[in-house]
Amino acid sequence: MHTIRLICDVAGLRSFSHAAEKHGITQSAASQRVSQLERRLGVTLLDRSVRPLELTEAGKEFIKGCRELLERYDQLEQRISRLRPEAGDPAGEVRVDAIYSAGIDLLNQVRESFEDKYPKVRVLVEYKRPEQVYGAVQAQRCDVGILSFPKRWKQVGVIPLRNEPMAVVTAADHVLAGRSVVQAGELGDWPLLTFEPGLPAGRSIRKYLREQGVEPTIAAVFDNVDTIKSAVAVSQEQYAILPKRTVMREVFLGTLAATDLQPGLVRPMGIIFHRPTHGRSWKRCGLDSMNESVPTGAFAPTVQLFVDHLLNMAGPGVDLVAAMEQDVRVVARA
Repeated sequence: MHTIRLICDVAGLRSFSHAAEKHGITQSAASQRVSQLERRLGVTLLDRSVRPLELTEAGKEFIKGCRELLERYDQLEQRISRLRPEAGDPAGEVRVDAIYSAGIDLLNQVRESFEDKYPKVRVLVEYKRPEQVYGAVQAQRCDVGILSFPKRWKQVGVIPLRNEPMAVVTAADHVLAGRSVVQAGELGDWPLLTFEPGLPAGRSIRKYLREQGVEPTIAAVFDNVDTIKSAVAVSQEQYAILPKRTVMREVFLGTLAATDLQPGLVRPMGIIFHRPTHGRSWKRCGLDSMNESVPTGAFAPTVQLFVDHLLNMAGPGVDLVAAMEQDVRVVARA
């Protein structure tokens, strides 16, 4: 199952390095495991000649079957775990679906910290597009979802997680680099690299700029933060508006610059969960920013522990930008 989960993550993230990071192994080890699987099957699953990686036709069929297999296996494992005698300690699984830019490093830290605290609990994190996260929550294929600009869809409740400050991101030698603040009204002079208009972040950025009197010239659109960062890094004219937290490593390494944006713009992050339409009592959860309620018993006890842990590590009041800066400095000194 480990190799199956790995190849699914490589396909989902379209990157060996990101999948390897998620699984706590080296990029070389991840590549070798997938190559061994391809040799055993006698087919090529990934087209490595393009960036980001793409699935071959055989790969698409294989990944589809693997995801169905993993879903059935996880459901079976969860059913069996409920049959174990109560031992007093939390046990079982917590299934989390998240958008790619929720932060692989951050969620890995949360997962590892939680599993250290509750060694009988396994946290499974899958990275997907926003609409896929909503679909998984609605269909109860996961326990919670983590995404930006959360909406209350039918049978979906929202718990605010945090508001992430956005910044103007450019190449390190861009004319805007080195400034302390950029006024949004100035940005009409440069072409914008941004998210696809179908993504909430893409719509929010366009709306924000137009409200500031800027009709953005869109140079290119992408579906993930990493590709935007790569495109910005090699351009002396183009810029992007991204969550500042997501670019701190590149800023520290000198490949990108992040400049504060005025007026400020934030990316709201939220935890979404399946909410029945009737039949449960409700209680206030004490989070006023989105005025949400959580039903009593909405989460299994183990899932509730994880949600509380996530809020403590990455929720309101936690300065993730400062934490990321500290982490980057520690790694650089090591």
